[in-house]
Amino acid sequence: MHMKSARMLIGVTACIISALTFQIHAAEMSFARGTKEQQDIITIQGAITMGDENRFRRLALNSNDAIVFLDSPGGLVFPALEIGKMIRVRGFSTAVQDAKCNSACALIWLAGSPRVMNNAATIGFHAPYVDGKNGKKISTAVQGARIGAYLATLGFSEDVVSFAVTGSAEEVRWLNKKTADRLGISVSLTTPDQRVQALSDFREALKAQALAKPDYVLAVKLYRESAQMGFAGAQNNLGDKYENGLGVPKDPIMATYWYTRAAERGEPTAYLSLASLLYESSKEPEVLIEAGKFAQLAANTLPPGRNKGEAEKLVNALTNTLSDADKYRVLFLVKRWAPLNQERYLMGDKPEDKPDK
Repeated sequence: MHMKSARMLIGVTACIISALTFQIHAAEMSFARGTKEQQDIITIQGAITMGDENRFRRLALNSNDAIVFLDSPGGLVFPALEIGKMIRVRGFSTAVQDAKCNSACALIWLAGSPRVMNNAATIGFHAPYVDGKNGKKISTAVQGARIGAYLATLGFSEDVVSFAVTGSAEEVRWLNKKTADRLGISVSLTTPDQRVQALSDFREALKAQALAKPDYVLAVKLYRESAQMGFAGAQNNLGDKYENGLGVPKDPIMATYWYTRAAERGEPTAYLSLASLLYESSKEPEVLIEAGKFAQLAANTLPPGRNKGEAEKLVNALTNTLSDADKYRVLFLVKRWAPLNQERYLMGDKPEDKPDK
């Protein structure tokens, strides 16, 4: 599912990045038919030029369900907006993974539903411009208005329009998951096919560790592959293997890292895992406050069962340890907590998850 990481070996100059400057080389586009369970794949690599909208249309008409992988420094506004409109009409998703997508490319990416970006993605916006004398970039209000109308048609707020087009021509505004959430831009960290694969790897890992002679090395390998695709259950269980030295050397730092990643995705079991590890690792007030926060979150969100009981015991233990001021701080932090990206399929006491459809 990952787009090949080959890069267009062309300089990222002002002429390439410009949303209005003429480009000599058209973008490279390709189409791959998906299996019965998977989406078709359309890739766009390189600068967006005039005529690319027609080439994309021919590819798009071959598919009823596609994901468009993007890797482009930008290009011309008109073909980019036309490609974006086709993506929205046909209900395609868009993805930038281990790649760049700046300027006009970013406008195409916004048209996808859903939109996917991973932590190695680079997505940048700047005001459209023309090249003036002495190479000076001059912002153009006409194209800015055209882009604003396009974004409004896609259903984006004035805040998104402002982020995308009101900066200077020299300024690139970089989009990450946190900024997207603040602006109300819905973003996923994995594609639908990757989520299905992550769940499959997670289940195979459970089988490997449930053998009469558990194969923890294989379980760790599968958990890691699933965790790297963002599945919170695998992230939690990989943290458990690092905490207990099963299939990997004991490493409380790595255990904390993976428990935290799972907690950030709203996995209740990870709340308990992280709270327990913090409680056992230090008696410093700030650490215990964090332990108290995650213990309370676990008690609030876990379904009835053994784990919920453990969370409630931990809450009681911490209540007897913390000062009144620290207990107030815990409640304040619990109230303010919000996962960075809520996992749809949670573990509970028995991780029996269903794959995305």
